[in-house]
Amino acid sequence: MSEKLYGQLTGDIEKIVARETEPFKILSAVLKCVREALKKLKDHVLKNPFEDEAAQIHFFKHIKPKFFALRIYYLEWYGIVTSIPAGDKEVLKAAYNEELKVIQRFFRLIAFYYQYYGLGATELDSLLFVRGVEVQSVLIPEVPELDPEFATSCDYLFSKIRAFEQLQEFVLTRIRELDPASIPPEVPTKRQPSEKLVWTGDKVNLVEIIYGLFFTGQFNNGNADIALIIRFMEEHFQVDLSRTYRDFMDIRNRKTTAITRFLEQMREAILAHIDDALSLKKSKKLA
Repeated sequence: MSEKLYGQLTGDIEKIVARETEPFKILSAVLKCVREALKKLKDHVLKNPFEDEAAQIHFFKHIKPKFFALRIYYLEWYGIVTSIPAGDKEVLKAAYNEELKVIQRFFRLIAFYYQYYGLGATELDSLLFVRGVEVQSVLIPEVPELDPEFATSCDYLFSKIRAFEQLQEFVLTRIRELDPASIPPEVPTKRQPSEKLVWTGDKVNLVEIIYGLFFTGQFNNGNADIALIIRFMEEHFQVDLSRTYRDFMDIRNRKTTAITRFLEQMREAILAHIDDALSLKKSKKLA
C-alpha cells in the first residue's frame, strides 16, 4: 500500500512542478498532496496494527520518513528560492554557498544520527523507532510536537536527513550551473546507454572497498559522506547494503592479522598480474 501511495504522491508532485512556475503555488500544492498522503498512511496504520516490533521499526525508520521528507524539503526549498538575492553569477554563487553551509552545519550537529542513518545501523532501533519510547538525549535536536499514535523519537529526524540530502543536491546543482568548474559533476549530463554492472561478490568485500574509499577521501575532495557513497554503490551495482554498518563491525572485530582480507586479496592479485606481465616481457626479450 505504501509504495503505491508514495508513487502516486511523487507523480503528483512532478506534475505540479512541471505545471506551476511560482514557488508559492508549487509549495502550497505540494504540501496539500503530502498532507493528504500522510493522512491516508496514518489511517492505514491505525486500522492495520503492526504484526510485530520489527514491522513497526521498518515503517517508522524507512516508510514514513520518505513521505514526510517531501514536506520538509519543499518548505526548505521555498525558503531558499525566495531568499536568494538578485545579482550576477558571483552574487548568486555566494548565496548558494551560504545555504550549503547551513545544510552541512545541520549534518555536523547530528553527526551521530547521520552516521547511524548512513551506515544502516540497527542497534538502537527499538529505542528510536518504536512508539511510546522516549529518548532523553541532547544529541537529538528539538522536534515538533509528536503524535503518539503516528510518531517515534527519531522518524522526524530521519525525515529531515532525507530532505536535507535532497536539498544539498539541489543547492550543489545550482552552484554547478553557475560555475561548472567549481564542483565536479558526479555523473555526466549526457552519456550513451551502457550495460549495467551488478555486484555478484560477497557484500562484505564491497564494504571493505567502501570504507577504504571513505577513509582515504577519494570522493568530492574528501567531503563525501559515507551515506552518499553507500547509496551510490547500491544504485550503481544493484546491491542491498542495508547491513553495511554491521558488516563493518564484523570486519573490525576479525581475529586475524589480515583484517581487510579482500583488500589484501586485491593487492595480491594485482601484484601477481604485474609479475606475470614482467615475466612474459623478459621471456620475449630472451627469445
